[in-house]
Amino acid sequence: MNTGTETTNDPIETVEELAQELMRQLDLLSGSKVQEDISYGQYKVISVIHNHGPISVGNLGRLVGSAQSTTSEMVARLTKAGLVTKVRGPYDGRVVMVELTEQGRQLMRRRRKRVREGYQSLFARLNGDEQGSFVGALRDLNNLLQKSQSADA
Repeated sequence: MNTGTETTNDPIETVEELAQELMRQLDLLSGSKVQEDISYGQYKVISVIHNHGPISVGNLGRLVGSAQSTTSEMVARLTKAGLVTKVRGPYDGRVVMVELTEQGRQLMRRRRKRVREGYQSLFARLNGDEQGSFVGALRDLNNLLQKSQSADA
């Protein structure tokens, strides 16, 4: 893996390059390059719906980090593709909720299976100590990012 980090002594630039390369590699690992007829942004929307159950378009946009108009556009495309459906809110009929269709749930199962298989393949290359160190480093990174987001809020 050549990320170009060999040519710089700037740790910030190195982190940026490594983060971009990691995102690219994780994207490949997740099978996102397998044709599913949806964009990465649409996959993020489906993922949030899968994790949170029926959700309003407004809350979906906040969790995905998109403007409500952008989220509504994605939901419209996903509805047309048969991956999500809109339903009225149980307590307020004016609220539009979005939930996965069976086809959407199947897509998520396929994608998550590929991700899990990819992670298992990676883990098989590490011994027990390396696996522990790897998981610990990911936890530390996650905690650092969460603290950073909390401080910025």
